[in-house]
Amino acid sequence: MNSIFNIIKKAAGCMLVPAYLCCLASCDYLDVIPDNITTIDHAFASRKTAEEFLYGCYSFRPAAGMINEGDADPALGGGDETWQRYIIVTLGEAFDTWPSSRIARGEQNATSPILNRWNVSYEGIHDCNVFLERIGGVHNLDEFERTRWIAEAKFLKAYYHHVLFKRYGPVPIVDVNLPVSASVEEVKVYRNTVDEVVNYIANLLDEAGKDLPLPREVLEGTEAGRADKLSALALKAELLLFAASDLFNGNTEMASVVDNRGVQLFPQDTDPEVKRAKWERAVQACDTAIAAAHAYNKALYTTPHSHAVTEGHPPFIRESIIRGAVTERWNNELIWGNTKFDHYRLTRVSSTTLIAIQADYARRITGEWAPTLKMASMYYSSNGVPIEEDKDWISNGWYDDRYKLREEPSASVNTDEKFYVRADERTAYLHYNREPRFYASIAFDKCIYWGNGWYDFETDVKSANFLLGGVAGYQGADAYSISGYNVKKMAHPENTQSATANSTEVYFPFPIFRLADLYLMYAEAVNEAEGPNGPRSDRMFDYLYLIRERAGLPEPDVKSAWQQYSNNPDKPTTQEGLRDIIRRERTIELAFEGKRFWDLRRWKKIDEFNVSPQGWNIMGETPEDFYNPVNLPQVPLKFTVKDYFWPIRESDLYVNKNLVQNYGW
Repeated sequence: MNSIFNIIKKAAGCMLVPAYLCCLASCDYLDVIPDNITTIDHAFASRKTAEEFLYGCYSFRPAAGMINEGDADPALGGGDETWQRYIIVTLGEAFDTWPSSRIARGEQNATSPILNRWNVSYEGIHDCNVFLERIGGVHNLDEFERTRWIAEAKFLKAYYHHVLFKRYGPVPIVDVNLPVSASVEEVKVYRNTVDEVVNYIANLLDEAGKDLPLPREVLEGTEAGRADKLSALALKAELLLFAASDLFNGNTEMASVVDNRGVQLFPQDTDPEVKRAKWERAVQACDTAIAAAHAYNKALYTTPHSHAVTEGHPPFIRESIIRGAVTERWNNELIWGNTKFDHYRLTRVSSTTLIAIQADYARRITGEWAPTLKMASMYYSSNGVPIEEDKDWISNGWYDDRYKLREEPSASVNTDEKFYVRADERTAYLHYNREPRFYASIAFDKCIYWGNGWYDFETDVKSANFLLGGVAGYQGADAYSISGYNVKKMAHPENTQSATANSTEVYFPFPIFRLADLYLMYAEAVNEAEGPNGPRSDRMFDYLYLIRERAGLPEPDVKSAWQQYSNNPDKPTTQEGLRDIIRRERTIELAFEGKRFWDLRRWKKIDEFNVSPQGWNIMGETPEDFYNPVNLPQVPLKFTVKDYFWPIRESDLYVNKNLVQNYGW
């Protein structure tokens, strides 16, 4: 698919990385001028080769959903949702930590930035510009295809600018490529301001959206992962949500980011009306995206897996729905999915069901993508409110005793417990009386792992054992769960895995956007724009209701739930209180999907990453020893204002002195 693209890269060398954005010393123009013209002409000589070049433009997408590769997703392991063990050496091999884990440990630097997307994103933008410049010369191409391809290239160019914007803040806009004959001074560009970058991306998405195709029900082959009208609208909604958030709007902490012309890159206007106007713009973008999604028959996924229906146990039916919203391939909730995604590594090596119930020897024990105690505590109680606010949890002493081993065995207090925790076994109070999303998302010691090569629930119950030496526990292997938890959410119920037999891995695209995300974006934007009692508050609460209803909460209505079950019943009636509720809902609903890492940044909550990550004592051989919270191995965490953005690599700044460095680096 990318053969022509690869030829061009080889022939053009550094030309594909604009000289004004990387080190000029690494390029030799003698290798560029004659050969590049020939290969570019060949790339656009026919429909087939032009299409291959377009596919090459897609190849620069960031690795959303990739957990432990060189080009990994920083949001999956770089925050506080999960933790990973340190580098160890075993059986003569060194097993390195993931790049994203290094970010979580505060190892980001300006000399060699971790998971740096600066050059590769601009390389993608450059190729999109080449495509837009040359596609008009392809003669054997139908006009409807030419129109669509142009829209896709514009979308990708906007997307790559957005990727840079999230990491670096205000960046240089590259709308057209500079000619090879440009002087040294001409290529030394400046960073654009936040508002300029946001408006540019938004306008480009509007242009692309007009000619992108409608969403398709089945996305296979060459259609899988390609942009359509909905992905453009969802991307614009996220862009404007970021632009209205505290990190980018009136952020006085970034006031010193000024270039050598005296241009202030971050807007410093603290007028409440200016801020409200930006939230209003985000509301409109979310509203448009949701309306279009509904028009194209998008809805929250509510289809239970056939095996769950056959078994007839409501908890399993609910779990299959919650997991299916992510793992059911091209389901009707998905807005845009990443097909550049190694689901094998994420679902088997990192969060595999193998480690829970079927591992045969220690070398196959992995499960490194380990949720923290903090994340396990984020999920609601069975009443649908935070456990620290739940009146039942407080009055019964469960919250104070949440880390203690419950004396009563499972199913002796509540018969439904047998669907979540193996009957006659004991686990911590923290693992009882929780909402369905907790049981569908996190694997814990003695939990029931529904699915995974079907079994008779009444006669062949399988559960996880995270104690030292247990199937899911530490066995001295090269990889293991450092916290005593694993991610269950990303494992499709039909995955069947064994160390000695054939395994089945059900493929699904990693969700970049799904409808629940849009609903929560809308709710956040409306609350920030007008509070909980404005003219659009009913729709805001309706969308929260739909998400909570799908989650199986006993009272989906936020106001009613807090009035009945919370010791802070008026919380949803204030803007600040509802803000906390919406943010908590995003954390729970979109857990392990790469959202919280960015949310905490745009909310200016970087201090959250300074809280020492905790897990269970995985060296405990008995339940009494295991159920003791311990600080996970780490370096002292000292995240500050500078960690909101990636540093621009020092060598790039040396070449182009017009590129001002981000704050603190």
